[in-house]
Amino acid sequence: MSNTRILGVLMFVGTTACSGHEGSQTTPDSNGSGDTSVSYLTPTEHLSRASLALRGIRPSIEDLKLVDADPSQLSTVVDRYVQSAEFGETIKDLHNESLLLRIEFPLLTPPALAPLASSTFTQMNTVFEEPLELIANIVMNDRPYTEIVTANYTVANDVSSQMWGLAHTPGSKTWDKTQYADGRGAAGILSTSILFQRWRSTGFNFNRGRANLVSRSLLCHDFLKSDIAVDTSVDLSDPNAVANAVVANPSCAGCHQTLDPLASYFFTPDGTHNFTSYPDTTANRLFWDPRRAGQWKATNKRPPMFFGDDTVVDLGGLGTAIAADPRFAQCTAIHFASYMSEVPADQLSGAWIARLQTQFVASGYNAKQLAKAVVLSDEFRVSHATDPTIAEGVVGYLKLRPEQLSRELADLAGYSWSIDSTTRAGSQVVGFVDLLRSDFIGFRVLAGGIDSYFVATSVFTMNATASLVAKLAASAAADYIVDSDAVAAPGARKLFTQAAVTATDEPSVRAELAYLHARIYSELVTPSEPGVDDSYALFTGALAATNGDAVRAWKLTLIGMLCDLRSQYY
Repeated sequence: MSNTRILGVLMFVGTTACSGHEGSQTTPDSNGSGDTSVSYLTPTEHLSRASLALRGIRPSIEDLKLVDADPSQLSTVVDRYVQSAEFGETIKDLHNESLLLRIEFPLLTPPALAPLASSTFTQMNTVFEEPLELIANIVMNDRPYTEIVTANYTVANDVSSQMWGLAHTPGSKTWDKTQYADGRGAAGILSTSILFQRWRSTGFNFNRGRANLVSRSLLCHDFLKSDIAVDTSVDLSDPNAVANAVVANPSCAGCHQTLDPLASYFFTPDGTHNFTSYPDTTANRLFWDPRRAGQWKATNKRPPMFFGDDTVVDLGGLGTAIAADPRFAQCTAIHFASYMSEVPADQLSGAWIARLQTQFVASGYNAKQLAKAVVLSDEFRVSHATDPTIAEGVVGYLKLRPEQLSRELADLAGYSWSIDSTTRAGSQVVGFVDLLRSDFIGFRVLAGGIDSYFVATSVFTMNATASLVAKLAASAAADYIVDSDAVAAPGARKLFTQAAVTATDEPSVRAELAYLHARIYSELVTPSEPGVDDSYALFTGALAATNGDAVRAWKLTLIGMLCDLRSQYY
């Protein structure tokens, strides 16, 4: 495991000893060369990691027992996982890390439309989900992944349908398929208004930022990371000097000869309009103005062109060209592998990505099959390395993202760490907020997540703020779980299925702790095994400290288990 991950683990104060890799097995590498310097997870550990990467929740005890008895069943279980609603949520989380859409500050001034007058800030912010929901719709319905840039439809909810004038069933709680009615090109997410409202173009940028978003997120070609020598003699305050430099100056033209023609596709979405000036639901027509398509002639003076291909003349053609570009499939493999393995894109194995890309294309661009290939690969199931040099590049522990922690708590006990806030964001009340998915009110960034604007890279070490958030969330969840199960009928309890929350006798307590080990740590243990001893000592210590208050002792024990390294990492 890399030193940074070890440091993060050591900084997590108050955890019990980690035993998550005691059963790790040393096996030959994926090429069969017999390299025993790399050790792999056991089948049940592998299942747990795959489940959390794909769904953000732990595997059921039944699944753990199935794979423990027959490791070959892992592939079948994964097939079931990629069909789940939780996998759809993961798809949205994964793509947000490249598109950076989920921002939480008053960027949008609501249009003066009666149906939106009572919308909360949280409800209004759902408009940023449209491209992510479209991608999830394509993936979960087994459509070719290329449709994310070629689809002739989008999806809408109550808020986005009002904002953009899209057909939608009033009151529907789902995102339904619909279409823009203003004749914009069929280019999937590239045809959505909100993508370009989020990524605005100002001043003399002339859509270059938008072009780099498309290139960076869909082709993994980031112009900002190009190795260039900047000519500091160019007067950047003079628009005419800049316009001349990007054409005639070799240090500028190297990038701009491909960047600027790509930017020329994006003049039709007009990010300068303020919604308060929109009188009715023709807002989408005002935002997407085809009369602006030729503005490249008076701005960057480069006609639309896709990396030298001048046959791509409009937005629909651009989407088709991107889908056909080999870099698109490769970039998709990079995004999936990096997100699920928590390895930075530039540190991924080139051979692994090439293999994933080939499998992805061969599957007909099926994103579910790509995700399955990632989590079943040897690169994903690595536990640790005995060779110190190799160990520096091994990520042996994966940390729960805040979105995963939110889903895990919901799955364990139906618990949502949330608040209905009357705080105002601009002119609107914030409303209902999941504290692990929010930054304006909640703790997403403090837990290691991103806010898609100021913080764009996740943190996978347990630093001071992440540790505090984990403990607060565990405390709130433990209170809810124990109090709920205390009054629930035995068959309706969420976690206390083996003993009541008033139980203090050793056999009952150990039986319940063994069950909690399976649900919280994905560990199959018997009540008498040494692995339960630490948890039992935690309970008995809590019972003594609370003068025999069993309910309080169970709450303290549950807090400790939810904060444990084995719960927060996988």
